[in-house]
Amino acid sequence: MHKHAFSSFLTALLLAWSNIPSNAHAESASTPAITGQWITEDGKGVFNIHTCGDKMCGNLVGLNLTQDEEASGRRKTECNLQMLKGFHPMEDRHDHWKGHIFDPQSKNTYDAIIWIADDGALKLHGFLGLELFGRTDTWQPFHGRIGNNCHINP
Repeated sequence: MHKHAFSSFLTALLLAWSNIPSNAHAESASTPAITGQWITEDGKGVFNIHTCGDKMCGNLVGLNLTQDEEASGRRKTECNLQMLKGFHPMEDRHDHWKGHIFDPQSKNTYDAIIWIADDGALKLHGFLGLELFGRTDTWQPFHGRIGNNCHINP
């Protein structure tokens, strides 16, 4: 009887253990929620966030140009430019990704953190040095399409 009780305990333990989800397996098997196309808060750009190796990157894939910008051709060089680089999950906030964002107009690169808010929007917090000194933008999922010459077609 003692042997039977130990065997039942061991069986129950193994069954319970097999039902515990493995976070490492779940993260590697699923695509991060931050991937996809996102339109910026001001509606002037669409970014495609994707994996690049073991990190996440983002390219500007769509532009909403003014007539002056269109005529000058000045911003067209930004199309397909990788502006989000080296994003990796943060150790202390697993649903947040930390990396760098390049601003082609100022030619500066800033530290940045991205995450998905409860409402499904992507939050991008860019900062210089300390998180406290920065700003957060809200990007929405983009459901339009990108036309010829990198134009946004809602």
